[in-house]
Amino acid sequence: MSTAAKQVLLAEIWTEDIDPTGWWMSEKLDGVRAYWNGSNFYSRQGNLFHVPDFFKVSLPKVPLDGEIWCGRGLFQKCISIVKKQANKVVPDDYKLLTYLIFDAPSHGGKYEDRVKWLQDNIPQDDDKCYATVVGIKKCQNLADLKKCLTDVTAAGGEGIMLRKPGSHYENKRSSTLLKVKTFYDEEALVIGHKPGKGNCTGMLGALECELPNGKRFDVGSGFNMDQRRKPPKIGSVITFKFQELSNSGSPRFPVFLRMRTDLIWNDVLEAAKTKKPISVIQKIVPLTKLSKQHSILFSVVPSRDEKTGKKIVTSDDEGEQSTAAAATTASSSSSSSKKTDTREVCQYGEKCYRTNPDHHKQYQHPLSKTKRQITKSKTKRKSPCKLGAKCQRQSSIHLATYSHPKKSKSEDPLDISAQEEILDPHELIETEEPLSPTTTDNLLVKDKNKGHQFNDNDDNNDDDEQQSSTRIKTNKRKRNLEEKSNIKPTRKRIKKT
Repeated sequence: MSTAAKQVLLAEIWTEDIDPTGWWMSEKLDGVRAYWNGSNFYSRQGNLFHVPDFFKVSLPKVPLDGEIWCGRGLFQKCISIVKKQANKVVPDDYKLLTYLIFDAPSHGGKYEDRVKWLQDNIPQDDDKCYATVVGIKKCQNLADLKKCLTDVTAAGGEGIMLRKPGSHYENKRSSTLLKVKTFYDEEALVIGHKPGKGNCTGMLGALECELPNGKRFDVGSGFNMDQRRKPPKIGSVITFKFQELSNSGSPRFPVFLRMRTDLIWNDVLEAAKTKKPISVIQKIVPLTKLSKQHSILFSVVPSRDEKTGKKIVTSDDEGEQSTAAAATTASSSSSSSKKTDTREVCQYGEKCYRTNPDHHKQYQHPLSKTKRQITKSKTKRKSPCKLGAKCQRQSSIHLATYSHPKKSKSEDPLDISAQEEILDPHELIETEEPLSPTTTDNLLVKDKNKGHQFNDNDDNNDDDEQQSSTRIKTNKRKRNLEEKSNIKPTRKRIKKT
C-alpha cells in the first residue's frame, strides 16, 4: 500500500468559459493510472501492481506519475494485464505495454521545468526502456483545441488534457489540470431501481436502464439528493450522457442528465429506426493479441520487433511529432525509419520489369553489386570520347563511360539535333529505377566494338532511311569479316537500290 499514490494530481472538467490559449495540450490516455515511487508501481487506491522486473529496470529512482497503456480503445485489455495477481502475471504481456509519463511529483519546479527533466532522464533510445514521455503542444486558441479534440476522437482516443503554464504539482484535484472530452447524449428506458449505500442508504443508488437495442446498464451518477429521494419512475424515459462504449456494447461512465416528460419509449424506438444512436452501432473490438504499439497525439511510441524486442518505427506508426516532450522520441524514430525498409522483396528481384508505381511502393527491388557499381558510375563525370559526335558505338558501357559533345551550329549547319537544341541521349541523367531484364543484360554484355576504329571520312550526306538500314547491315557483315581476317576495314558508300 502506498499513501503517496492516493495523493496524485487530479483533473477538473474544462468548460468553454475558460480560454485555453497558451495552455499545454496532451492526449488523454485510455490506460491505467500508475504511480511510480522509485521501486514499484501503485494504483490510485495505493494498491501494488505486480510488474515484471524488465518493465521497470530503466526507470529513475524518483517518483513519477503516468499511465500504463497499450493503445487507443484497449483499456479493458490493458487493465486485464495490469491487475492480475502475482501468481497469474504473464511477463510477455508487458512487452506490449508502455509506461507513458506526464509528470514528476517530487521535482518541485514549474511544469515546463518538470517536462525538461523528464526528457533528460527517461532513456528514449534504450531498447530496454518501456517508458516514454507524453508529447505536448501549446494551444493556439479555442479552434486549435477543438481541432485536436476532433482528431484524437476520430482516431479512437479519449480526449485532451490541458495543463496551465507555469503551474506546480498539487497532491489534489486542481483547476491547473483540465480534461476535455467528447460526450454523447442519448435516451434510455428506466426498468428498475437499485438501492443506495453509505450516504445514500434508503435512497436511489442507480437506475437500471435499457437501450433501444435491448442492452441493459446502470446509471449511478449525475443525481442530486432530491432526485435520489424521488427517482424517475419505472417506464419513464431519461436522457443520459456517456463517453464511449465498452467492448460488450454498454455505455462507459453514464451520467444522468434529465427526465424526458415530452417523450414516450415508442417515440425513441421509432426515431432509432431512422437514425441509429451511437449506442446501437456495434463497436469494433480490437484483437486480443497485439503485435505493435500505437501512436498518440503529438508523439510517436515506437513499435518493437517481436523477435529482438528492439524499438523500430514502421509505416503504420502515425502521429504528430511533439514540439516539446516527444522531441527526443520523434528524432530517434525518424532516424530508425530511414534505416529500415519494411517493404517486401519482389519475387523477381532485380529482374522485375514492372513499372507500376504502386508495385514499387509495395515491393523492394534490390540491385546486384555489379549493377549498383554501374549505377554509381553514371553519376561520375564522363571522359570525352575521341570520336565525339561522330561516334557510332552503341554499347551501354561505352556510353556510360564517355561523353559525346554535339557540334555547334557553326560547325555543322546541317545538324538538325543541334539546331532544334535536342538533348544528346548519351548525356541524359538516368534514375535509380529498377532495371528491366533487357536493360540489365545490355549493361552486362561485353563490348564487342572495343579496339575497333572507324573511318572518319564517311559520307553522311545521304539521309535516306532505306540506305541507312542497308548500310547498317553491310557494316555488320564487314565487321564480321574483319574479325576473321584482322584486316582494317574501309567503308564505301552504298548505291541506291
